Amino acid sequence: MLVESWVIIVLILLMAAIIFRTGRAGQAVAVLPLATVPLFHLLGIPLSHLLDGWFSGMSSDLFQVSFQVVGLVIACVLYGLLAGNMGSRKGRRVYMILCGIFSALLTIVLVNSTLQL
Repeated sequence: MLVESWVIIVLILLMAAIIFRTGRAGQAVAVLPLATVPLFHLLGIPLSHLLDGWFSGMSSDLFQVSFQVVGLVIACVLYGLLAGNMGSRKGRRVYMILCGIFSALLTIVLVNSTLQL
């Protein structure tokens, strides 16, 4: 899932750039937290191997899954913080639900791929 994570990050950055060019900077910033989960997946790969050498009781796969779940938590916190910039209450709710579902499903896929269930 290494290539797929890079593709997701690049696509989200391109979407943010396109939205920013239309003059809606707040909405462009609101799209960026979608890249948090794949970014933590990519960062977790070398860090999990490094931590695996220090802690013999846990495997590198468990460290990798931990990084992915931390990425999900941070993404959801960012969604909550950025939802305040949305215009209406309904817009905030839809933004948080859709982004949360995307991040949760992506985390499930990444965890499944890491643990090879």
